Amino acid sequence: MVVGISNYQDEGITDLRFANRDASEFAAYLKTKSGGGLKEEQIKLLTDAQATTAQIYSALDWLIESCGPDDQALIYFSGHGDVETKTIRQQGFLLAYDTPKTNYMIGAVRLSDLNGYLESIVQERKARVIVITDACRSGNLAGGREGASATAAALSSQFQNQVKIMSCQPNELSVEGEQWGGGRGVFSYHLIDGLTGLADANKDSTVTLMELERYLGNTVPTETDQQQFPFTVGVKTTKMAQVDVQELLALMAKRDMPAQFAPIAPKGMIEDLLAQADTSVQELYEEFLTAVGDQYFLPSDLREGRKPGRSASQLYDRLAKEEALRPVHSLMKRNFAAALQDESQRAINAYLRADQAELAKRWNNEIDRYKTNPVYLSKAASLLGEGHVLYHQLKAKQYYFEGLIKRLEGGQKGDTVMLNEALALEFKALEMDSGAAYVYNEIGLIYDEIRLVYKGKNDEDRNQYYSSLQLGAYEVAIGLAPKWVVPVYNSTKTYKELGQFQETKDMGLKTIALDSNLVDVYDLLGHLFYITNQYEKSIEMYLKLLRFKPVEISIWQYNIACLNSLLNRPKESIFWLEESIKNGFEYSTIMQDADLENLQKISEFKFLMNKYFPNEKK
Repeated sequence: MVVGISNYQDEGITDLRFANRDASEFAAYLKTKSGGGLKEEQIKLLTDAQATTAQIYSALDWLIESCGPDDQALIYFSGHGDVETKTIRQQGFLLAYDTPKTNYMIGAVRLSDLNGYLESIVQERKARVIVITDACRSGNLAGGREGASATAAALSSQFQNQVKIMSCQPNELSVEGEQWGGGRGVFSYHLIDGLTGLADANKDSTVTLMELERYLGNTVPTETDQQQFPFTVGVKTTKMAQVDVQELLALMAKRDMPAQFAPIAPKGMIEDLLAQADTSVQELYEEFLTAVGDQYFLPSDLREGRKPGRSASQLYDRLAKEEALRPVHSLMKRNFAAALQDESQRAINAYLRADQAELAKRWNNEIDRYKTNPVYLSKAASLLGEGHVLYHQLKAKQYYFEGLIKRLEGGQKGDTVMLNEALALEFKALEMDSGAAYVYNEIGLIYDEIRLVYKGKNDEDRNQYYSSLQLGAYEVAIGLAPKWVVPVYNSTKTYKELGQFQETKDMGLKTIALDSNLVDVYDLLGHLFYITNQYEKSIEMYLKLLRFKPVEISIWQYNIACLNSLLNRPKESIFWLEESIKNGFEYSTIMQDADLENLQKISEFKFLMNKYFPNEKK
């Protein structure tokens, strides 16, 4: 399994330059004689958008299923590694293409899971394991430089019959640049050179782990000004490669150029099996692929404009009974399960990055938007089975979306029964995945809806009780995902509603520090500073809000006009009042507003009213 990610989906995760190319070059090396002469079906290469969390776990499943006694399983990963919080329980993650910048627990490869796969390969499949990681990259990640260091330290844990090769020491960062092969990571560039034969110090046509470590230890630090020192873990006499003389000579002749390997593209296993199967089976499989690509997963997905036919689920059930395809049933199952997860992961990731469109869907109670998510997740979980490492995560997401739908419906109706049902579903989600910050945040939102019901009934005791539970849930979410802005903003709103203004200010400023593009926090703080008579600060917030060109622009311009009137600055007040009128602000509101009393006494105000509202009775 070879993974390389340069371009991350979440803009909050720093992109890399050449990790994807490093992976592609390493996969090409594996097809050479010195690399083992692997066939296409023996290599699972995932780069950039292919390397989602679901697809990486699917590839790990494939690796376990493919290995037998005395086989060698190799995992190569080039990308980001990080931790989000400094708790002992969280020992690091490898960040997939669709990993959100906050709450890694929901969308990254957990090192604890990876070690579980490695142990299964060694103990159950009786195979050897080689893990090569280049995951100590710099970038604006949740854990900072310490996160990459902690991940590297966790990766280096030694287990029986395993070899691990790390791009650098835990307290270092990997270097990449165009000086290596026209654009590569220095570690990957010299790793392939060494395995091809440049590390064969005793010229016995075999590269051992010790020889490779020495070669990397000489080349990489020298070319990075002693800033990067690769290291290895495992039995030093382990044979890593059998040198092919012709390949070594070719490399030596082109030492300063990127390695060029002839492509090897034999038919894959599925193509071979389909070629031998009946035409009807071939047609079923093509129909299955089309249905998956069109996201026609379940019979209920037949939407307007979609050609009627069988869903991917129906076709999969048929294909799973075809004896001719038995060798690839597991592959079909894994790919289908991965596809079923994509939409839910995209929705959660958008929420975790506080995407305005995603937030608007929740604030506007667009319930239908989420109704397929729990159904897809349930199907994916049932396909993989309870013993799968992702099963509990999938069920947690399923219950989360079911609870979200209940909360949106219950909130619309003010129905505490539905809201408590939503709460029960979220607690079921926590039973499946106790580290899910997004679930704790949802629990806080449910408590908020229940609190509002009792507030409407003037039940102050229960209002206070649920507000404390609400803030407690947000606090846990913030602790689990300290760089996720949504629970911080939700806390800000709650404190303001409770009249705790200092806490409102503190959390509001923290919200801006985490995400300066979250529009609503400026409105919230603008109003906070207004009601606490901090007019200059209020104006500052509304001016920042105007940068985002909100739909309700006239309201914020009008607010700035009122604040300037209260500060006895008629010129500025008239300017902003006219701007608000140009954008549709109403005459009746202006004339009834006590904040404009100072302004209404001057001639410029009367001139403005006559100019824009000539037909109104003055």
